Amino acid sequence: MRNKIKIAVIVAAVAAAALAFGQSRQQAQTQVETAGHKYKNIKVLNDMPADQLGRVMNLWSASLGVDCNFCHNTKDFSLDEKKEKSTAREMVKMMMAINKGNFNGRPRVTCNSCHNGHNEPRSTPNLDVVAEDEERPKQPDPKPSADQIFDRYIAALGGKEKVDKVTSRVITATRTERDGKEMEKETLYFEPGKYALQTVYPKTTVTEVYNGTEAIKFAQQPLHLRPDEQEMIKREAVTFSPAALRAAYTKLDFGGLDKLNGRMVNVLVGTTAANMREVLYFDADTGLLLRLQSSSQTMFGRFPIQVDYLDYKAFGGVKIPTTIRYAMPNIMWTRRVLSVKNNVPIDQSVYKPTAGN
Repeated sequence: MRNKIKIAVIVAAVAAAALAFGQSRQQAQTQVETAGHKYKNIKVLNDMPADQLGRVMNLWSASLGVDCNFCHNTKDFSLDEKKEKSTAREMVKMMMAINKGNFNGRPRVTCNSCHNGHNEPRSTPNLDVVAEDEERPKQPDPKPSADQIFDRYIAALGGKEKVDKVTSRVITATRTERDGKEMEKETLYFEPGKYALQTVYPKTTVTEVYNGTEAIKFAQQPLHLRPDEQEMIKREAVTFSPAALRAAYTKLDFGGLDKLNGRMVNVLVGTTAANMREVLYFDADTGLLLRLQSSSQTMFGRFPIQVDYLDYKAFGGVKIPTTIRYAMPNIMWTRRVLSVKNNVPIDQSVYKPTAGN
């Protein structure tokens, strides 16, 4: 009897050890790599997820109206030779202490709260005449549904029959960077559930793909993509397919009638399958999609992304925006469409990027 009890205890102990090992192994596999572990000479942001560092640096750059070289030696970012870098560390400590002491650690106070685009905080109020905020437009009654707004959008593009006839699309375009000087050649490929973009830079070609199941980015080798970057590529894949764009949202609600650049817009607030919130602005007069906004969370606030769709023109009876402006903190570029070919065969290898293409 005693031997049986001993065997039972041993078996239970082994099972518990195996369970503990499995749990610790799973935790190790899901553990997020921190900035302090991945990068050299991190002194304040040690516990921040490493994949947030780029977005946080861009948030701070935009908040102060400066570039990387304001704080860093851009040949070796780990060096501490600039006084501004030490000052920035102290400011970040102060900001984190304010949020911890007053907002339960939530990033309610950010660099932009005081700097607002200037490298020195403004300590006195602006005495220039500031235009009063316009009253919100009178809201429609009854409110239009999301499906009604999308139906108008499809009609504005040329109608469902014409839109459905476009089964593939190849677009050539140029990408102009924020300084207005650099211009890269781009080729975009669209098929139902598939998308590829090739941007030709002087030294390399960057390819991003959605093959129907996963989003991929490639520049000589595969690039790691955060969930929000994957969602952005998926959204690009349905830019010119209103039905697919509508299907991208598990929830889509009317957010009201508002104004955007002087035009009345119907606002839709959507939630994706990945639980990301996006806001779409449709011209209340023409029905066309004018803007899409999304954001991703960082340790120091939300990182906003904005895409504006402008200059709609018809190709084969179906309108598409021929100017698309992308904006996020400290990063901006504009795509200008040069040519559009509808219903042309597409080599399926474009959806399988390799080192050779």
